[in-house]
Amino acid sequence: MKLNPKKDYYILGLQSYASHDSGASILKFTKNKEPEIVAISEERLSRKKYSYSFPTLSIKYCMDYFGLKNLSKVDLVISDWIRKKQWLRSGPGYNYSEFDYLKEKFKYRKKIFQIRHHLAHAASTYYTSGFKNSAILIIDGNGSDLETTTYYKGNNLNIKKLSSYHFRGIGDIYEIISSNILRFGPGGEGKTMGLAPYGKKNAKIKIDHVLNGIETNFSQFVNRMPRTDLLSLKNPKLKKIVFKKKINIPKKMGKNYKDWAYAVQDLCEKIMVHLGKDIKKITKSKNLCLAGGVALNSVGNEKVMKLNKFKNMHIFPACNDSGLSYGLVTWAYYNIFKQKKKIIFNNAYLGKKNYQKDIFSLLKNHKISFEKYNPNIVADIIANGNVVGFFSGFSEYGPRALGNRSILADPRSKGMRNYINKHVKHREMFRPFAPAILEEESKQYFGIDKSPFMLRVSKTIKHKKIPSVVHVDKTARVQTVSKINNPKFYELIKNFMQKTGTPCVLNTSFNDRGEPIVETPLDAMITFLDTNLDYLVLEDFVISKKQFLPQKKNLILKLLISNRKKNLENNYKKSQKILFNKLDKNNFLKRKKIEEQLSKKEILELPLKKLIKFCKKQKKIIFYGTKSHTLALIKILKIKNLETNKHIFREYSPFLKSKIKEDIKFLKKNNFPILISSYEYNFEIKKILKNFNYFEIYDNSSRSLEDYLATKKIIC
Repeated sequence: MKLNPKKDYYILGLQSYASHDSGASILKFTKNKEPEIVAISEERLSRKKYSYSFPTLSIKYCMDYFGLKNLSKVDLVISDWIRKKQWLRSGPGYNYSEFDYLKEKFKYRKKIFQIRHHLAHAASTYYTSGFKNSAILIIDGNGSDLETTTYYKGNNLNIKKLSSYHFRGIGDIYEIISSNILRFGPGGEGKTMGLAPYGKKNAKIKIDHVLNGIETNFSQFVNRMPRTDLLSLKNPKLKKIVFKKKINIPKKMGKNYKDWAYAVQDLCEKIMVHLGKDIKKITKSKNLCLAGGVALNSVGNEKVMKLNKFKNMHIFPACNDSGLSYGLVTWAYYNIFKQKKKIIFNNAYLGKKNYQKDIFSLLKNHKISFEKYNPNIVADIIANGNVVGFFSGFSEYGPRALGNRSILADPRSKGMRNYINKHVKHREMFRPFAPAILEEESKQYFGIDKSPFMLRVSKTIKHKKIPSVVHVDKTARVQTVSKINNPKFYELIKNFMQKTGTPCVLNTSFNDRGEPIVETPLDAMITFLDTNLDYLVLEDFVISKKQFLPQKKNLILKLLISNRKKNLENNYKKSQKILFNKLDKNNFLKRKKIEEQLSKKEILELPLKKLIKFCKKQKKIIFYGTKSHTLALIKILKIKNLETNKHIFREYSPFLKSKIKEDIKFLKKNNFPILISSYEYNFEIKKILKNFNYFEIYDNSSRSLEDYLATKKIIC
């Protein structure tokens, strides 16, 4: 691509589907100059956690930072894909949502470039690592074409895919146990990890699986993905069965409940270590880059590094889907625009809006008194047992608060953890908090040199000195703070150490239960007034709760919430005008009706049409798959006798290697077209048949034909 050396280029990255971690990034570069990136999650701006919304506000936020008035100024939009590699209706088996409608109305008229979901994850972690080469391990819930685990190798600026596994994986298993058995709801995996140390090994809990290299086969425990589609979302009778065997759902916080959390966490760690060992053997690299939702499992991360003896490990701070847009723009920068100038990634503070004017207005308009910020005084406030909301500088990218949007407290206080959980964050009492420690002191307390993004967990060496940041198993999820990385936060902790002899503070995200981390001074003030925080630091101002009488506090809080709602409505209107063509509710409902009729056909009728068309063309067919699935096809096709000259059945046995070898010999001998006659093991059979002439009925949106007749009966 030939570039104008004087022109500024802009790359916009966003996801192609309705995700609970929606967001946007824009990368700006001029040829041979260091690029600049701004990135933010939609929930920080919309104030709706797990909203599955189009990143309308995030895109506008990024455009505003660079002074872009409309989308014509953007040189490239890059996205991922999940079910089909297409921008519109990329998940054709699902309901038509507002997200789909807004994609149709999006004003960007050039072609939108799309890459694999896991490649975007790989780019986010490798291009920020500073490594010249590295093994890249992506462990996820699911990505493009239902891939759950992918191996890549990074070399200089190139990322090469080595292999992948689909339909089943530890990210998927962790999520369904967290949501279906432990009933934590969306994003509950972090709660499961926090609960796990309270449980023990339980012989009655079995998560059946088979490991073979990258293959993490859970087919004896769960049915394969996808487990939801338009039909199951519309009709509870068509809900797909998740587990292969009946699971006795445990009583909340009972022994079995905690043991389930222990079981899935223990298995997750073992599988992460296994995959780390496997990719190291393949790549022979001393470096490891991790990303995907499972990389938020900080306990597993540490074991992957130590037990596999990697010399260096890098985990992108927004390693879940919230960081996808960053990976997209960096991949485009190096691979589409072919730029060689390195992106320097020093910290995770990528929400680059300056809120100083908003703070002045907020304090002045509501006559809120304050003191000037002094790290020595704030250190005193914390040391005296107060809980402080700390708002400073640019916001963090990703799910962890790293000192700029944090709640801080004294780690020496035994009761502090329970107090904050109960009275400030209003959440489960078992949940731990992190120590934010001076980088140079970390080795003495945790045996860790660096963990700037709070993604490593280690045994605590001096746990008696800092009880409120040590979990029940004597571990801590560590954030190391350096003067270069965050000078203001560093100075505060240093002042605290000078007063107390303790080089760390308790750090947790600045939000109440069920809310996103605060983004603006207005968000911070609302959370401050609405919880039992004692002090609020807003940049250079320190505000005490003591000044607010209950009546005054409630009046201000009510007014602030009302103002935020109005601001949000106005921001949406302005953003929609810039980003979308005319939006119309009736038009949306009309499109929804049309697309969902097409979706029903895609899910249910398309596999049958493909099957009938294939069978009509063939003189002889080998049905290779499972018995139950093949019997269902016989019934649908009305084949009276399968073992005739035209139809041959060969049963697939997933866990008998000797039988699979016999099958291959048989298929070579009988050189006829092969129909994959299995929904559950479609992916595994495809791998066996890679050198054969085969036909598959299903894509990654289909519903099994085993359910066809029963489904038709329900929906008709």
